[in-house]
Amino acid sequence: MKTWELEREYNNLLAFVLEGRKKKRRDVKQAVESIRAALETKGEKAIAEFSRKWDQWSRDYPLRLTADELRRAAAKVEKKDIKVLKGMIRNVRSYHRGQAMPGRTYRRKGVVIKETFVPVEKALVYVPGGTAAYPSSLIMGAVPAQIAGVKKIFATSPAARGEINPYVAAGCELLGIGDVYRIGGAQAIYAFSYGVGTIPKVDMIVGPGNAYVEEAKRDVYGHVGIDMLAGPTELIILCAEAFSPKAIAWDMFSQAEHDEMAMVGLFSSSRTHIDHVREQMRQLIGSNERKDIIEKALENNGFMVHYKNIDRAIEAINRIAPEHMELIGNDAKGKGVLYPGVVYLGRHTTVAMGDYYIGTNHVLPTGGAGRFAAGLSVDRFTKRKVLVKINRDFLDLYGDNAVRLSRIEGLHAHGEAIKARKEL
Repeated sequence: MKTWELEREYNNLLAFVLEGRKKKRRDVKQAVESIRAALETKGEKAIAEFSRKWDQWSRDYPLRLTADELRRAAAKVEKKDIKVLKGMIRNVRSYHRGQAMPGRTYRRKGVVIKETFVPVEKALVYVPGGTAAYPSSLIMGAVPAQIAGVKKIFATSPAARGEINPYVAAGCELLGIGDVYRIGGAQAIYAFSYGVGTIPKVDMIVGPGNAYVEEAKRDVYGHVGIDMLAGPTELIILCAEAFSPKAIAWDMFSQAEHDEMAMVGLFSSSRTHIDHVREQMRQLIGSNERKDIIEKALENNGFMVHYKNIDRAIEAINRIAPEHMELIGNDAKGKGVLYPGVVYLGRHTTVAMGDYYIGTNHVLPTGGAGRFAAGLSVDRFTKRKVLVKINRDFLDLYGDNAVRLSRIEGLHAHGEAIKARKEL
């Protein structure tokens, strides 16, 4: 990992991060397009072929799990782990419950406008799989959907050798989700976006995934709603004071172990501190079970930054808009941090606790999307419904002005429609 001198290499640092993101997208776009084309021509048969290729299926399995199969898989989870999952569900539900939108009624002379929020009818929670299991992502996607009042919630996840992960199955049982599918990757996104064979078309797709899943979600937006572009994970740690090199090393490993395309970075005002973090990483890397993934992520997308001016460091981080940010020391500077998907403050607030048990949502914008999007919440599963009523007084007061505007814009029928109502 290179160490950048922020004040001298500011533009080069940003180019390294931003161009790296563009390259990831270019590398997967063509592959994702070929997956879409296969589904368009072969339907469910293509899903089975992809599952044999990438999920080691030795035969074809029904894409939807039976209730009995789901129960048997969930039964493999120990009671102590069921308790852990229940605790996470409780914390996530407690935090998200306060996000429900209340609606409003707007009144002025001659007009009444009522705004309410109605849930989407069908939502898919995509649960990543492949190299790890993510019951936590199932919980993060399903709980706000349930609070929003979504009628039908589907879940799908890659199934290695045709077997659903027991912890994902247990999560579905605890959440009361019975429509569970063993489909992963970009093919799952396309299948539920268009409705392929027996797979239903949904209105909303949520959940993080690898770069292929992210690119497929980008492609289908408009056919369905999506939560956000949530691809390979990102973390930047900003140290405003000296802090445990060991803790920083483990925080960076914790995000790098997700995916070879993960991005992790450290900003520190001390060169000595950076050197100590490097040494801790060197000493600890061997004890990681996912050592190969971490090393590739660090080699390709990891970086250190030495800064002199913390405001300049924050400016750079706002430009990058990483998925996660940790600010350690000088909490007051958190006010100036605007665009990371979530900001964790202080010596004890590790990103890993946010991934699991704080209750805030870990489905967060990546790739710089934090500059215009936020993490998954209850309102993402709803749409604003607007009812409008005006009376004759409002027409008399503003009708002529509206007719004049129709003439300005050259839309004759607009004006005539307004005049016809005034004649009633």
